[in-house]
Amino acid sequence: MKITIAICTWNRCRLLGQTLESFAKLNVPETVELEVLVVDNNSTDETKASVESFQGQLPIKYVFESRQGHSVSRNTAIDNSTGDLMIWTDNDVIVDPGWLKGYVEGARKHSSSDFFGGAIEPVFESGKPDWLEATWEKCRAVYAYRNLGKKDFELAENQFPYGANFAVRNNVQKKFRFDEATGRSKDSLLGDDEISMLKNLVKAGHSGTWLGSVGVRHVITAERATADYVAKYFEGQGQSNVQNGRPTFAGSMQAFWIGKFNALCYRWKRGSRPADEWVSHLIRSSIACGERKQHRRKP
Repeated sequence: MKITIAICTWNRCRLLGQTLESFAKLNVPETVELEVLVVDNNSTDETKASVESFQGQLPIKYVFESRQGHSVSRNTAIDNSTGDLMIWTDNDVIVDPGWLKGYVEGARKHSSSDFFGGAIEPVFESGKPDWLEATWEKCRAVYAYRNLGKKDFELAENQFPYGANFAVRNNVQKKFRFDEATGRSKDSLLGDDEISMLKNLVKAGHSGTWLGSVGVRHVITAERATADYVAKYFEGQGQSNVQNGRPTFAGSMQAFWIGKFNALCYRWKRGSRPADEWVSHLIRSSIACGERKQHRRKP
């Protein structure tokens, strides 16, 4: 079996270096040929040098993609991949030595499944703020938390894995590409790219399996453990809502007024009320802002 591990990255060379260091410690089964594919999405930092520094430690392939966008980069990765199984992860994860072996064994054991996923556990570099701890159930999706347990099972339609830790058999992946109108681009957090692709797989009759042994740690930097980052994430979700035809609010004007009201409540309550109250207003105002923004972009 040949495995492609794919990472699409933009201007995160320090964290990417940590990820590649963990890859260098992977236990690679003797029957496996490994390919580590890094797609550099027009980075302006030292990403290329960071990747090249692992030549000799990893069977690494560097590809530059100048067209901006996470989904664009993912499609470039598909075009350049040669593995039988394509494992997708991110530029800010740490994997344990047995991670790759878990995917290999899972793909062999569950031979009728075409995609797989595993747990993602956020790790905060500077600690998790108290307000975020108190509102974790509402905010955990912001940090890609995903954990469906330690046992393998067939995934239902509402149990898709998240982008930092999933895999697709490559003969299937090459037929199901990412929608380049979705996905993150530079500072935009427009989401749903991998979920939309996986939904298309299921609609076409393909099935998936949760693998309980292939968890990763997702490193969260201090600048992301902020209310501003939470707001940006939910603004992106609002844009996705409209783009996918499932808005929370009835049109641009309703989104405008509800957004304004909740933004005022957020500013009034932050610092004087429990975190659960002001974070709820922050989320609602951000979703409304994103929906209004996407409504205005539509022709």
